Amino acid sequence: MSTRTWPVLRLAFAAPLDEARQQQLWLDVDDCGASALDEDGDVVSLHFTAAADRDAALDLLATRGWLAQAAITTEDVPDEGWAARSQANLPAVRVGRVVVAPPWDLPSPDALGDALLIEIEPSTGFGTGHHQSTRLCLRALQALDLAGRRVLDVGTGSGVLAVAAWKLGAAEAVGVDNDPDAVEAAEDTLRRNAVPAGAVRVEVRGLDDPALLPADVVCANLTGTLLRQQGARVQRLVAPGGRAVLSGFTEDEARWVREAFDDCDVEATHEEEFWIAYVMRRRSAASQA
Repeated sequence: MSTRTWPVLRLAFAAPLDEARQQQLWLDVDDCGASALDEDGDVVSLHFTAAADRDAALDLLATRGWLAQAAITTEDVPDEGWAARSQANLPAVRVGRVVVAPPWDLPSPDALGDALLIEIEPSTGFGTGHHQSTRLCLRALQALDLAGRRVLDVGTGSGVLAVAAWKLGAAEAVGVDNDPDAVEAAEDTLRRNAVPAGAVRVEVRGLDDPALLPADVVCANLTGTLLRQQGARVQRLVAPGGRAVLSGFTEDEARWVREAFDDCDVEATHEEEFWIAYVMRRRSAASQA
């Protein structure tokens, strides 16, 4: 797998923003198309998948006056520099009936009992099961009846949620990601777990790909920004009466996510620390009439 970098845009403020300016910043940042956002004191870091997106975001923030309020710098952060170190000694993690384990911490059959094992090689920036949002999705999937269902995992990363859906009874699971490295990692997960051909597919596709078909359950563990920006597209991929499992956002972003999924109703909410997951049901054609 090739080594990659993340284009980053950092905004360093001399003093904390008041509530009004902070709200305006979040709205402007939301328009930038960042794939992730980190806050560390008075420093806000925006992560992008491509340098061109970062450059466009810099131009946007400049036109909205933020260059006069913050010292803005750009850099390219090596993925291997932090991901490999942080994941080198990750242990197995159990969420309900599902155990996600790296090859160096596989449970014995006796210790595993009747739990469902997913072996995964932690890789650069793709899901390991340790992040709160991934655990929330695993919990939410286990609360649904997936028997005979078709599940679509949007932004599949390592493929752990797609494999979990299949192990929980889904007739078919499809994982899609616009990052070829992520799909390569997901393919490795399928091999490690001896997934039968056709039971789980992973493909390089974006949300705007017309080949994507609606599914009974759509899992989207993304970010609050992406869910707000792409909510309409994700929502269209949920069959009428089907469920969307959404996570990757905080309690401060929850309202925005609900508003983006305006054809869905919240059926269940799962929380861990300040992270949220929603199970939302798309209204049927009859209820829309």
